[in-house]
Amino acid sequence: MEAPNLLENGNIPQKKKLLHCQVAFYTLIFVLIIISALASVVFCSIHHKQALGSCWAHGSLKKPSTPNLKDVMSWEWNLDHCNGFVQKDDDEYLVIEQSGNYFIYAQINRKQHMEVSFTLMMYKEPDILLNKVVGPKEGDERGTVNFGRPFFLQKGDKLYCQGNFNLNYILEGNQTYWGLYKI
Repeated sequence: MEAPNLLENGNIPQKKKLLHCQVAFYTLIFVLIIISALASVVFCSIHHKQALGSCWAHGSLKKPSTPNLKDVMSWEWNLDHCNGFVQKDDDEYLVIEQSGNYFIYAQINRKQHMEVSFTLMMYKEPDILLNKVVGPKEGDERGTVNFGRPFFLQKGDKLYCQGNFNLNYILEGNQTYWGLYKI
């Protein structure tokens, strides 16, 4: 009786071995990514003892009702899951109702060349500067500045944005905004 013919390097072709290893490797990576994402969500929800739908307040710049209005910025607010955390005061301010860590972000977009650098400042009353970003006056016709960082805020803190620019130079709506979320 004659021995069966063996394929090169064993009974399984090399290409099939490689394909099986690749599939197993990618499946393992996918499973690890899913586990790590779920673990961080569970850890955060346990650590902060908050619901997964945490407070998020976002304001888009309203078109100024008065031409050439400077400094006063009015916002169209969207507050999601913010009862007991944050409330709006008029269209200019956010008031913190629960002390804690909040991530504050802001962005402004210039729509035309300006004579001076444009500056966005985030304040907490009474006139305590939390953050300041400066954009160029030169370069592209349009310019953008933004920031985002965490802050510890106390109950009763009143936040607002101010700029050194004529609002006619700034894009309204979802092009210029600020907001915060509870972390």
